[in-house]
Amino acid sequence: MDAPIREKMLRFQMSVPAQEQKYVIRSNKLGLDYTAWVQDDTGSNSKCYVMTIHDIGCSHSVFTEYVSQPEMRALKQRIVWVHVDLPGQEDDAAALSIEKYPSLDDIASELINIVDHLNIPQVVIFGEGAGANIACRFAIEYPSRVHGLVLVHPTGTTAGFMEMMKDKLNNWKLIHKGMNPDAEAYLIWHRFGRDAAKKSMFANYSKDVKGYGDSQLLEANIREFSEKLYQKRTAKNLALFMDAFLNRTNLVDKLDKLTVDCLVAVGKKSSVIGTTEKFYERLRESRNNPQKMVNSPLLVADDVGDVLGEAPDVLAKSMQFFLQGIGLLSGLPMEAGLAGLGRLSRAMSMEDADRPRRSSVLATTYDNITNNNWFTTKISFINFIFQITYTRTYINIYTYINIHKHSSLYLLMFSAHQ
Repeated sequence: MDAPIREKMLRFQMSVPAQEQKYVIRSNKLGLDYTAWVQDDTGSNSKCYVMTIHDIGCSHSVFTEYVSQPEMRALKQRIVWVHVDLPGQEDDAAALSIEKYPSLDDIASELINIVDHLNIPQVVIFGEGAGANIACRFAIEYPSRVHGLVLVHPTGTTAGFMEMMKDKLNNWKLIHKGMNPDAEAYLIWHRFGRDAAKKSMFANYSKDVKGYGDSQLLEANIREFSEKLYQKRTAKNLALFMDAFLNRTNLVDKLDKLTVDCLVAVGKKSSVIGTTEKFYERLRESRNNPQKMVNSPLLVADDVGDVLGEAPDVLAKSMQFFLQGIGLLSGLPMEAGLAGLGRLSRAMSMEDADRPRRSSVLATTYDNITNNNWFTTKISFINFIFQITYTRTYINIYTYINIHKHSSLYLLMFSAHQ
């Protein structure tokens, strides 16, 4: 067994999840079944609910594995996870009898059946890729049922011409030939980034892949993903879901209706880095007020294409900041064992540490600002760097937080009127 696979198995065994409870929930409108897997390690702790939605080529298992990483130990003990398999996308699924998959709007709308069935008043939705797109659509339709969104690699625009032509060919091959190398290469590119698909085509995969922080881990992740494509995915069902994603309607024009806070995350090597950045920029423009973006940061993880698989510690810490920022998991300290934050977690809870310093930083810097003058204030508190621009109406504070060896970017905006 290869060392990267042994390491992944060991990490998984170090934090074995509680027994998942399975629910098959029927959508009468679509005539299809959703599968929900409830993972609850909270015991008697106060808790919140997070519902996960997977990307094309995946099932809920990508989130089960992510939640079971050691980096997620603190969050796992306070969160009830509801992992959703979209219709026909669960492992070893029977072939669907339909010839056309529901639209992403319809898929999103019918998630309400899961929330209602499990009696969840409000939920945080954690979506990746196509799942992030679906999560946004649900939050737009049911804002009162959503605390916030964690969006990994969201795409808000319609498919471009080249993407459409490539997907049409792959879908045809999937339906008529089953899983094949062309579809596999496309899905690897989609999930792991623009360089990963090319690298995976070589049998002697270099352990020094330029631009990736841990190429052996990447290689193991790609190998595992490819095996599941052939062994666990049902080709026809996957083709139908890919076609629905291909024919997605424009989401960025609806972002003015998205009122909940969002953590947006993307890997610098992702195949959708440009699209995700455009999504975030449009989200910022649609809110038209920097104060509304205070709890909606952008996280960019350097040297990775797959944030969940390659940088789980970065995303775990970012999620905790985000959830506490929107009023959940108050008092939960950051684990001392997590790089870069041990000193903070030993001193005080995140809730206690965060609130006073935000106000004191803003108050302190405001007195020293002159018109149209840029300056940088460096604070040792987990390496915050504030770049402040003063205008006649408000101050924009761009906060860069280096919380890991992967350069993590938070873009927070505050407003202070004259």
